[in-house]
Formats: sequence, C-alpha cells, structure tokens
Amino acid sequence: MSEPAELGDLVAYLVRTTRLNVAEATRLVDEVLSFLDERPEEFVCRRHRALQGEGLSNGEIFARLSEELARRRFRAPTYSERQLRRMIYG
Repeated sequence: MSEPAELGDLVAYLVRTTRLNVAEATRLVDEVLSFLDERPEEFVCRRHRALQGEGLSNGEIFARLSEELARRRFRAPTYSERQLRRMIYG
C-alpha cells in the first residue's frame, strides 16, 4: 500500500466490518486503488485482449470499447475507432 497512514483507517474499517484479516483488507485496498489508477489507454489495451479472447471481431470490440469508456470512472474523451486502434497497435 503506497500511503499506509492515509489508508490505515480504511483497512481498519474493512477488518472491523467484514471477515477480512489485515493482510486481506490491505490487498483489497491495493487492488481497488490499482483498478482506479488505470489510464484509458491501459483499459483499452486490457479490454481489447479480453474481448479478443471471447472471440469478438475488432468491429464489435471497438464498438464495445466506446460504450465502456463512456461509463468508466475516468473522464475519457470520445475516441474514434482509429484512435482506439492506435492505442492498441501503436
């Protein structure tokens, strides 16, 4: 955990209110922070790989990515299909 003093109260709260021990609560907080720290470009590449693994075509993937980006926690601009391709393929 990068800011233990600031997040210690959250870990303590999770330990108090759930069945998690300190190590599990710390890991949970770290995982959530990593998830929230993901940049749009990282999200696009990760989701592209996952959706390819599900057998979707690139056209379907880019449409889905556009929808998912609009609902994400970060403020992402509306990307064109070309911009999405550049994130993935460089």
